[in-house]
Amino acid sequence: MEQGPVERNIIRDCMRRGLPLPDRIQNAPVLAPGLGLYLRAFYDLDSCRPIGMGEGPIPWSAIEQWCQALDLDEEESDDVHTLVRRLDNAYLRHREAKRPKPKGLKK
Repeated sequence: MEQGPVERNIIRDCMRRGLPLPDRIQNAPVLAPGLGLYLRAFYDLDSCRPIGMGEGPIPWSAIEQWCQALDLDEEESDDVHTLVRRLDNAYLRHREAKRPKPKGLKK
């Protein structure tokens, strides 16, 4: 995937000022060819997750509607469901790990 507008501005500014690129840009992960669809699905569907006492998982129905809107075949839809769910699970674990723990409670 290509750099977004924010990253392009940072890169341009660093080059203009002769500064090193921030680590997050310089060592950004490279997405293997063909995986952009799944990352796009995850980003598109992120807004569909329920938020109450905390963030919940992206609903199956939202993933299915996304697949239908793009007219994906059954195999592609299965792949989107599988990979979006894996990305979502990793995202939720990451968010939970960063969540401040209530004081006075033991693990």
